[in-house]
Amino acid sequence: MLKEKEDLRVIRTRKLLCNTLLDLMQEDSIEKISVIDLCNAAMINRATFYAHFEDKYHLLNYALEELKDSLYKSFTKDKKFDSPAQAVKALLTMGVDFVFDNRNHIANLLRHNRGGKVLETIRESITQSIKYQLGKYKATYDFAAPAGIISKFLAGGMLSTALSVLDNPEAYTYDDFIKYISSLSFDDLFKPKRKD
Repeated sequence: MLKEKEDLRVIRTRKLLCNTLLDLMQEDSIEKISVIDLCNAAMINRATFYAHFEDKYHLLNYALEELKDSLYKSFTKDKKFDSPAQAVKALLTMGVDFVFDNRNHIANLLRHNRGGKVLETIRESITQSIKYQLGKYKATYDFAAPAGIISKFLAGGMLSTALSVLDNPEAYTYDDFIKYISSLSFDDLFKPKRKD
């Protein structure tokens, strides 16, 4: 029983530190945030911080892994689609939903932390999610390119488009993006395998 309570405290403390770091990163870059700033904002002492993390970059890696897992779970829910093209359109729609639902939070986070690990973690999570969904169709469809290439291409496009939305919030509405996604065709990327 005591072990379970300790584990819950560890989980709560790490979650608190992750959320605090991400909140602070909405105001400043990771380079400008100190461990003391983190501890003050989270209302914990430095010894508690160092009991869980080596430094702020270790915490950042942990927070980004949590974000990556959250993104991956939201994009890989067990949904059934009639084809990989339909799955790709659904993933694009989920991406648009995610960006528009979290626009202010993401925009503030990326405003000060555009480079390096934050974007790479998001891109990798989206890539893995798309690859996972496409993997469900390997037995029944031929792909015009390897699933890894298609996944990277689509993830890069999704991330680039998301950044455009965040940088120019008035340029396109949610409905515009849904209309654009509906008009896209991915049928040339995926052909049903012939049954001989």
